[in-house]
Amino acid sequence: MKLTLEEANRIMAENNGHLDLYNTEITELPKGLKVDGDLDLSYAKITELPKGLKVSGGLDLYNTEITELPKNLTVGCDLYLSFTEITELPKGLKVGGDLDLRNTPITKLPDNLKVDGNIFGDPNLQPAIKRYYNMQKTSRNLLP
Repeated sequence: MKLTLEEANRIMAENNGHLDLYNTEITELPKGLKVDGDLDLSYAKITELPKGLKVSGGLDLYNTEITELPKNLTVGCDLYLSFTEITELPKGLKVGGDLDLRNTPITKLPDNLKVDGNIFGDPNLQPAIKRYYNMQKTSRNLLP
């Protein structure tokens, strides 16, 4: 089932900017979707996100069939990817809160990743998380 932009805007207007599609039969989101609050797609039937998606709040993809994220995705708050089959993060990913990668097949982090909160991952991801924090610490020390 495809969600239209008109339907999405109506739902967000009724829910203070949030788009709650938890456990729905939604399989496709409209192109150019901008969510002013949280976007909850956990347990939904969706298989991919549209290019140009912008989420000002959090994005919850817990237990969806999504296998990749669009390039240059920006999420204003937390990004939950637990129990997805996403194998790598896209270039230009920006997360304004925490990034939850537990129970995913992700084993490395892209060089240009930006996360303002914490990164949570399984033991096989811990070396990459440590490397990310070390790079962030080094780059902060280089600032004038």
